[in-house]
Amino acid sequence: MLSHIVSLVSHYETDFGAKPNLVYMNETHYGYLREEMPGIRDHHDLVSILGVDIALSDEIIQPTVATVRFGDENILVS
Repeated sequence: MLSHIVSLVSHYETDFGAKPNLVYMNETHYGYLREEMPGIRDHHDLVSILGVDIALSDEIIQPTVATVRFGDENILVS
């Protein structure tokens, strides 16, 4: 899952010329991601390592990244 998210971020940067600030995923994806990073105990440490915030939703079938803005401010969800 980690390599998939890193790939999504990289492709987004290439396609849009900016780094995303959010990854959407469901609880299952998040669980797989946490399993791949057993030394990371804190959610905020995980977000710092990824460089993007995480939004969880049961409706997400595939993880996806985006740049989320509210006016001129980036919105972080964690």
